[in-house]
Amino acid sequence: MLYAAFIGLLLASYASPIQAIIAGRQEVPELEARLEAVENDLAARERSVEELQTPEGIEREARESYGMIEPGERVYLIPDPETGSDE
Repeated sequence: MLYAAFIGLLLASYASPIQAIIAGRQEVPELEARLEAVENDLAARERSVEELQTPEGIEREARESYGMIEPGERVYLIPDPETGSDE
């Protein structure tokens, strides 16, 4: 009888760590998916940085983000029919 009680107590002491291991294994797929998303985001940002280190990339960013033009060029703004705005 004492042996059975000892075994029961021993098993009860392992229940919490076993539950933690099971919970950890269930989190692995979610964490792997998050890691993949972060790695993809990092790769996209690295490509963007590489592109902005070229003259063509700098020019594209200046034109698209800041509306800059080369000397002698003309800009034609077409109003947006939905908002009535030029932008």
